[in-house]
Amino acid sequence: MSKQEKQKKVDAPVVRRAEGLRQFAESLGVSYDSAFRKATSGDLKTIRFGKRILVPAEEVERVLREGL
Repeated sequence: MSKQEKQKKVDAPVVRRAEGLRQFAESLGVSYDSAFRKATSGDLKTIRFGKRILVPAEEVERVLREGL
């Protein structure tokens, strides 16, 4: 495999399908506690993965379009 072929594989974009609740809150400029309250009240759709709370990419897009 040539050096150029190896470099093409490394440069492939990573598509995130979800982000952590803390990252979600930081990207919106709100506190983690506010995001956590929205998640536990059901206003924000989340996925539990072990102890982590993830916000699906579709939900991030919805919040950016419509707000909470």
